[in-house]
Amino acid sequence: MILILTDKFDSHSDYIIEKLIDRSISFFRLNLDYSSLLETHVKFDGQFEISQNGEKITSSKITKVWPRRLTVEITAEEECEFFDDTTFRIWRNEWNKTIRNFFFTIEHADWLNTPSAINKTENKLKQLCYAKMHGFNIPDFIITNYKSDLIDFSRQYPSGVALKLQHQDFYKKNERNVGFYVNKISTNDLNEFQLESENPIMLQKYIDKLYEARITVINKEFFYCKIESQHSKKAQIDWRRYDIGHTPHTQQLAPKEIQDQVKGLMQSLGIVYGAFDFIIAPDEKWYFLEVNSTGQWLWIEYLTDLKISEAIIDWMQS
Repeated sequence: MILILTDKFDSHSDYIIEKLIDRSISFFRLNLDYSSLLETHVKFDGQFEISQNGEKITSSKITKVWPRRLTVEITAEEECEFFDDTTFRIWRNEWNKTIRNFFFTIEHADWLNTPSAINKTENKLKQLCYAKMHGFNIPDFIITNYKSDLIDFSRQYPSGVALKLQHQDFYKKNERNVGFYVNKISTNDLNEFQLESENPIMLQKYIDKLYEARITVINKEFFYCKIESQHSKKAQIDWRRYDIGHTPHTQQLAPKEIQDQVKGLMQSLGIVYGAFDFIIAPDEKWYFLEVNSTGQWLWIEYLTDLKISEAIIDWMQS
């Protein structure tokens, strides 16, 4: 049985599940969002039994796990004031501990990235160190909350530096979920940074772009999408601001050197699925930015007809 760990808002899971149903492939969808867990029952009696949406699964029957989501966290769609109260925090923590126990009982299954590999990959500094070890070009960077060091770093790069959050988050704006994306800033912008009480931030040398690349790898199968972000003023600094109509996406073949480096990095991180982001500079030098072990891909399939979903289903059936 295939287990899909997700939430009820996940369009990627919806898309794959439609294809599984069309092919009469059995699966169990476990939604880990708040409202879905309110109607979920779980029992451990030598093995786990979980019931949700009128369906039931036991841990011993699970052979494949597609982890879109591993923990109970509040999505931007669900944000509400009472989520900060003590009762909710206890509820969420007990669910997360129970889910972690459940994962222990399905270690026998084949995962498209195990929880330990996903947690390892979430360490962005580890990613960058491993990427450098495997020969990738890495933009110079600093992580600190010393204002003087941030200013000294930015002065090395008069054309600007990139301010990049180490943890992606979302907020509501005009009833839409909006991300905190990369911003290009100058030394003058850092004057607003306080001497005390600030959180550490990460600055990178800003790399001018010829174009960008998203390489999605599923069980050693490569899907390379060229993203021509410089065609759009809105998407020039961070294509995740999405200006699809003015940002051409096309299928390409990844250079062999990049493929070999990606394979080496995936082996070091222990992942079999990864969504890799690169900048290609005007001199055509590739710069590694990051890899997401549960990264999105659906918009790329829609725009380029890359068969990413088919590769996931092939893995599920292998």
